Amino acid sequence: MVKISKRVRIAELLEPDFFGTVLNHNVVVIENGPNGGLMLVDTSLPENFETLEKLLKSWGYSISDISDVVITHSHPDHFGNAERIKREARAKIYAHELEEFKIEKVDFNEVKNALKSVSEEEIKKTLDRINNMKIEIPSVDIKLKGGEDLAGFKVLHVPGHTKGHIALFGEGILIAGDAVRNVDELSPPLKFFCWDYEKAVNSFKFLVSLPYKILVPYHGELVIA
Repeated sequence: MVKISKRVRIAELLEPDFFGTVLNHNVVVIENGPNGGLMLVDTSLPENFETLEKLLKSWGYSISDISDVVITHSHPDHFGNAERIKREARAKIYAHELEEFKIEKVDFNEVKNALKSVSEEEIKKTLDRINNMKIEIPSVDIKLKGGEDLAGFKVLHVPGHTKGHIALFGEGILIAGDAVRNVDELSPPLKFFCWDYEKAVNSFKFLVSLPYKILVPYHGELVIA
């Protein structure tokens, strides 16, 4: 876990077998959330719950210290542990009002056409895993519109990757979710994972134009301005 400001830390978790690579998840941990405890922005997948718990303990916290869980959008690698955390910590879950939480299957041909350097075997292996995930759908307590203040971070509605994707911006830190990737280079989200790719590109351009000091994409390396 990396501390990037006085009250913000990054818990980096890993998702293996992602089209032949290991994909990181930058879960953001913020002290003094709206309900007084820790505020998590996204939660990773269920298989990373114990690792997340260990990282929290390394900083003197526990799952029970989480009071608020903000989900940037409705993809499993972001909401995978939300309902369990809610149940164990009695935390409140926040998401945009337009988000629909369901597992949608990804098309093989779309991926194959986009990732030409990845073997069909690796594509099939990854899609078999992500298309058959059994993950608890979170019950959202607080539905956001955009513009709200959550513990000093402004909620930004940045649609495209999904209809109700949000980012958080405060204290010079931009938490971008999947609206910005930094795997090899800064880029919009992968097209085959997007609800509306044109809107996703527009949201990407908007976010990278903001006067951030630190940009935290969910996947890839942090960007220091």
